[in-house]
Amino acid sequence: MSRPDTSDRSDPQLERTRRDLKRLPEGARALTWPVVAIVLIHTLMIGLWVAPNNPARDSLGADRVREYVQPWFSQNWSIFAPNPRRVAVTFEVRATVRDPETGDEQTTDWVDLIDNEDGIVAGNPFPARTAKITRRTTDRLHSAISGMSTEQREWLEADYVETPVDQLRERLTEADGGAGTADINRYMTADAAATAIATGFAENEWGDETEILYIQYRTSTRPAPSWDSDSTIDDTTRTERDYGWRSAVELTDQQIEHFGPYLEQGGDWR
Repeated sequence: MSRPDTSDRSDPQLERTRRDLKRLPEGARALTWPVVAIVLIHTLMIGLWVAPNNPARDSLGADRVREYVQPWFSQNWSIFAPNPRRVAVTFEVRATVRDPETGDEQTTDWVDLIDNEDGIVAGNPFPARTAKITRRTTDRLHSAISGMSTEQREWLEADYVETPVDQLRERLTEADGGAGTADINRYMTADAAATAIATGFAENEWGDETEILYIQYRTSTRPAPSWDSDSTIDDTTRTERDYGWRSAVELTDQQIEHFGPYLEQGGDWR
């Protein structure tokens, strides 16, 4: 027996869907393609952000991608999964100062600002966001220079007192091999932050009686020993990273004053 011909019959559900689509406002139809374009652009930007360094990201600009993904605040996965530090770092500062009365210049001793930050967070479950500014800056310096060539690292150790520090960017870019534009930009940003932190400390520590001329910072890392080891962090080998002298940043009296409470939180910086 032959089956009935149903080719001329329409599915009632399909017909209702078609009628509903026809009743959509013209404005909703007009927004369809812009919304699709926005979704595609957003997906592209997120893809560039999570992907390793590549020509497409460099051509668009790493700073531009970061500003899109993190316009005001940043979020790290470690806030959901605690991630104990496996490396201890130091951030030491010294300065060349001048006596305003005699004109004599001298170089101060090194002071480790990480010790001060350890004093801020010890026993404090809710430290201020400024409690780790030096440690975070140190981590960013180390991350940025990890892929640099020997020639690039030698340029980091040069002094930029009479020579503008912007010249450092050109030297790093022109060096053979090593870090590319994205890592160089990251380093220059971290260097500017490190120089400002070092200047703020120097002004609070030595600026009352002397004029701060130049500052220098240096960093180091020490790997944490294995949990089943009898050794401590002080027993592990320290890897030091040297950087040249920099001209002190011109800070306002208000900026210097606001930097003071960060130092005083540690309680033992003088």
